[in-house]
Amino acid sequence: MKKLENKVVLITGASMGIGEALARVFAAEGAKLALAARSLDKLEALARSLPTEAVSIQTDMSQPAEVRAMVEKTVAHFGRLDILINNAGVGMYAAIAEMKPEQFEHLVAINWLGPVHAIQAAVPHMRKQGGGEIINIASVAGQVAIPWMGAYCSTKFALKALSNSLRMELKPDHIHVLLVCPGRVKTPFPENAYKAFDTRPFFPGGISAERVARAVLRAALARRREIVVPAHNRLFAWLHALFPAFVDQIMVWVLGGQMRKS
Repeated sequence: MKKLENKVVLITGASMGIGEALARVFAAEGAKLALAARSLDKLEALARSLPTEAVSIQTDMSQPAEVRAMVEKTVAHFGRLDILINNAGVGMYAAIAEMKPEQFEHLVAINWLGPVHAIQAAVPHMRKQGGGEIINIASVAGQVAIPWMGAYCSTKFALKALSNSLRMELKPDHIHVLLVCPGRVKTPFPENAYKAFDTRPFFPGGISAERVARAVLRAALARRREIVVPAHNRLFAWLHALFPAFVDQIMVWVLGGQMRKS
């Protein structure tokens, strides 16, 4: 029997990148999937390609009513919700002092408030069925702040704090919380991010979305608290904790030449 046979998994941001990879990896273990994103055509194409039952739910994670409806539609279709994966997110490459407030507010709505609304909608169902798991996809940028990505980093730091508090609060309900902190991943993330006119994304590179998805599956099955993918990125956070001023200086020197157009 497959490890997630008859389990229901809701994945946000499932139309591409890490979300799509998560759908394929979890489906291979027998999970039934609710796939959420704004691009319904991409979700439906993905659902047809999976070896398990999957339902597509068009959702804008910046709209609380749509987020709550996403959860309710999942439970109405499958009768339960075992794992919620908050994966949807958007990036921003801009200096904090010059970023557009409306873009930052949209960033917060998707990256932080969206997961909050999804969690609040999902928890009552998980409590009723006797347990579940919430997986929040954060970032290494939620461990160490990066210059010219401060807005994005702040949402991922917030998601980490939320996850750590939530884990303690929900333990009596047998609802586990896993925080996932990927490093650079080869996805359309840089192309889809907000960008100031004088700022550009990181240079190309990183690990595959499939590698992240496989690590998430292993961690979910093992009920891990937190993972960093790839694991060697923990060294970055460790060095920053020991030598913060030095690491800050190195980041400004390296990234200033890479991310600033002028």
